[in-house]
Amino acid sequence: MAKYTPSEAKQWARENMVDSTNAVPTPFNTDFSVDHENLASNVDRWAAEGLHGLMTGGNTAEGWNLTPTEWMDYSRTIADANSGRMLLVAVILEPSPFTVVEKAHRLAEMGYDLIEVINPVLQLRSDDDLFGFYQYISDHSPLAVVLYNTPTAGVVLNHGLVNRLADLEQVVGIKNGLLNPADTIAMRKTCGDRMVVTEPMESFYLWDAAAHGGQCLFGTCEYLMFGNKRDLFVKQMVLANEGRVDEALPLFQELEPLRQLLQNAIVWPIVRKNQYSVAPIKYWMELLGYPMGPSRPPLPAYADEEMKVMIRDTLISTGAIDESQVAA
Repeated sequence: MAKYTPSEAKQWARENMVDSTNAVPTPFNTDFSVDHENLASNVDRWAAEGLHGLMTGGNTAEGWNLTPTEWMDYSRTIADANSGRMLLVAVILEPSPFTVVEKAHRLAEMGYDLIEVINPVLQLRSDDDLFGFYQYISDHSPLAVVLYNTPTAGVVLNHGLVNRLADLEQVVGIKNGLLNPADTIAMRKTCGDRMVVTEPMESFYLWDAAAHGGQCLFGTCEYLMFGNKRDLFVKQMVLANEGRVDEALPLFQELEPLRQLLQNAIVWPIVRKNQYSVAPIKYWMELLGYPMGPSRPPLPAYADEEMKVMIRDTLISTGAIDESQVAA
């Protein structure tokens, strides 16, 4: 069950939505069934490698493409393998608040900590209707809610509405996934006193933490995907949190080729083509030794050869992986 009461939820989130929470792909077998064995093995490795939080069930995890039964079985495999070691956040992509609450109760029983709820993708468009959606969830969910503000849902929460939602007892944070740090800074000034406002762009984190009150990277992949450069990434975050920009900047610059690869392989296809393919992420993770397998139809099952070469060559040239890892 939840580690906090509703009245404690906001402070609990303030203390625990820290460091790096990674959203990761789901391993599938070649018949497109969930590969529970490798899923459990990967989760165990990520916990052992010191990842603070794991985000499950969202777009990167192909959660939208799992049946309800598969989604629950997948969530349970992760919770069992984690065994309380990492912060667990489940993304819920549902237009019905009743379905959200039903899933939240099941997740709480498994040991999840938070739910991240996407903006309703159907029916609800007015501020009052959207507020009512989240109010119902806040009043009835055993787990606190992080808002998932993204154009993917078809509607973006405006700042006035977010400010209202921040007053709800169990709305404790927001992933402001608009790829616009200025918007996140403005939002934090408005309601950052009542919920944790996160900016998912790692390229901005040094300045966000040092100057604008950022406290975590929430729902990205860098901790795992930077491979052998992970210690550099972690040190940069620590220095940023302490406001030591001069010391962090050389580390930031050393990581720039990996950051640019992440943009080219994953972010820009979404922004420029509205193309959400996780095959490049899966190939990247495979090179790091985490079995992933294909993506499910209708997404491309595997990355194309040009993309593979770009990812492999950049990871090798930056030292994120070595030749022995590629051979394996």
